Amino acid sequence: IITGAAGIAWYVPLKFLSESFLFDTLSALSLLVAFYYSLSGFACVIYYRRELLKNVRNFVFIGVAPLLGAMLLEYIFFVSMASLADPRESYTGATLLGLGLPLVIGLGFLLLGFIFMLAWRLGGHERYFGRPAFETVEPEVAAAKVAAQAAN
Repeated sequence: IITGAAGIAWYVPLKFLSESFLFDTLSALSLLVAFYYSLSGFACVIYYRRELLKNVRNFVFIGVAPLLGAMLLEYIFFVSMASLADPRESYTGATLLGLGLPLVIGLGFLLLGFIFMLAWRLGGHERYFGRPAFETVEPEVAAAKVAAQAAN
C-alpha cells in the first residue's frame, strides 16, 4: 500500500507537469529493474552454491543461467547509465550536475533505496534481514557437538 501510494504521489503530479519528465522517469526505472534483477541472479547462484555441482541440471539452471542473466543485466545497466548520462538521450533534454535527468533520477532512487535499507536495518528490524528458522541450524549442530533432532 505504501509503495503504491508513493508511486501515485510521484507519477500523477508528473503527468500533469510534463509528459516528457514522466518519460524521463520511466527511462530511469529501467536502470532500477536491471539492477534489481541482476542482484537476484547473483543471489540465486550464491544462495544455491552448495547445490550447483550435484548434477548437470542444477549447474545449468541454478548456476550458469542465472549467472549469465545477471551478467547480461549488469552490462545493460552500465551501458544504459552511459547512454542516459547524455542529456540528448533525455526526453526533456534537462541536465542536473551535467548529467542527463534519467540517470540522475535512476541513481537518486537507487541511493534512496540504499538509505532506506540502512535505516530499516539500523532501526532494529533484524528479522527482515535474517533467515527464517527453517533455514537455520542450531550452532551446536553446526559445530558437530550434538546430533540434529529428527523432525516428526
